[in-house]
Amino acid sequence: MVPLDWNMVKEKYKPGTKVRHIVGSRAFEILRVTEEAIYFKWGAVPEGAIHRSHLERIVELIEEGVVRPDQVTLTSDYRTLVSDERPTTAIGVLKDLGYVR
Repeated sequence: MVPLDWNMVKEKYKPGTKVRHIVGSRAFEILRVTEEAIYFKWGAVPEGAIHRSHLERIVELIEEGVVRPDQVTLTSDYRTLVSDERPTTAIGVLKDLGYVR
């Protein structure tokens, strides 16, 4: 694994890109990616955000071996060690990027 490449994230997640959510079979839609966050819409959430600093931190923890990269435990670890802000959506992005098995 390698550290999170934000330029690659910005290139991959153009507006309208669909990313499968880890809960259920639905996908959320990317609205935009800025230097600070990935903005998305999903169901009743007209606009949510996953902050870059949170994604970078959980990737660091994966790289350091502090947390396991499986979606079941990683969601809990993300919520506890990084942020309680949209943990399942964040893990969906990380899974799409190949950081989660």
